[in-house]
Amino acid sequence: GNLTWWREVRGCVPDGGCTQERRGDEAASLSGSCCHGDLCNGDLTNKTFFSPDLPRLELLPHGHAPTAAPNNVTR
Repeated sequence: GNLTWWREVRGCVPDGGCTQERRGDEAASLSGSCCHGDLCNGDLTNKTFFSPDLPRLELLPHGHAPTAAPNNVTR
């Protein structure tokens, strides 16, 4: 089916408590960290953080493989 998932993507200031998490598959994935709230990645061991020098995210072309659906998907 046709599924659209929208989530605001933000970076965090490294504070020693944030870790990196990866979501997606071989065709399309995002990697990043979150410091507070229900998106906290506190249980991971790789202490890697967003950098202000990283390039901006780009839109993927239609037809890429779908990612796992989170709990807040709207259909």
